[in-house]
Amino acid sequence: MKTFIKVLFILSLIGIFSTLFFLPINEQKPEKHEIKVVTTIFPAYDIARSISKDTDVQNKMLIQPGSDLHNYEPSPRDIVDIKDSDIFIYNGGESEEWVQKIISEIDTTNTIIIRMMDSVELKVENKDGILEQEVKEAEGTEEQEEYDEHIWTSPKNAIKIAESIAQAFKNSNPDNTATYQRNLVNLTKEMNKLDEGFHELANKKTGTLIVADRFPFKYFVDEYGFDYVAAFPGCSDQTEASAKTIAELSKLIIQNQEKVIFHLELTNTKIAQTLADSTGARQLTWHSLHNVSLEDFNAGYSYVDIMTKNLSNLSEALHDRITN
Repeated sequence: MKTFIKVLFILSLIGIFSTLFFLPINEQKPEKHEIKVVTTIFPAYDIARSISKDTDVQNKMLIQPGSDLHNYEPSPRDIVDIKDSDIFIYNGGESEEWVQKIISEIDTTNTIIIRMMDSVELKVENKDGILEQEVKEAEGTEEQEEYDEHIWTSPKNAIKIAESIAQAFKNSNPDNTATYQRNLVNLTKEMNKLDEGFHELANKKTGTLIVADRFPFKYFVDEYGFDYVAAFPGCSDQTEASAKTIAELSKLIIQNQEKVIFHLELTNTKIAQTLADSTGARQLTWHSLHNVSLEDFNAGYSYVDIMTKNLSNLSEALHDRITN
């Protein structure tokens, strides 16, 4: 009996010490809440990624790399991701009309929602210099004026968007405010450097930018004052230009002795190729940052990387290359 009592006493002590031993471990490792950020398009995704660097933030882009924003339709999984997100960032405008319907039908009580178009001064969609739109107006089929949604094409606007996103991160997780602010400052410096480069190029411009494609760059050209002519408006779904438009673009290339024809990323380059064959001009990409290819996405290409390449290509088109 005494032996049994001793064994029971020893087992009790082991239980007590085991509890005391493991209790501090549980207290020292509290469960962390990882912030989930969902964005619709690449500019929002990349800016959020830059602001949240070195923190426990999970960033997801709904638009698949390499796909066309204008043909996107949210899947059931996408809707669940939006509902479960801590921060949801979308651009706004005609291309994302589907967003309003979704967020009106789901519980977003615990989600911070950012509409990027609320961060900047909006401009009416571009008309000047757009050849096919001028043809439509002549035929009496002019569409109702809408605000241009391609706000991120201006680095100055991108800074304002970054500030809004950084504030959302600070509100969601104040403990990491210092890190978010540091990342914002670093990103702003890079974007200001881009802005200086584009202004320097604009002061030296000696040609016209010929775009054999859509033209989603109103905010950009309004900021820097570049001369341009393009086939289609920014959100046009047209891929075939009229004979009149091709003839006009060809005439401008030859008369102005332009050496470069631009097309957008991830688009049909048939018009640019036709003009290149007939005029001898070279084709270059003017990246609108709607989206990136899967290869570039996996390689980690950023807004700053792509805009730096745009600066190089525009410099070549305007004959005076900017060198660092």
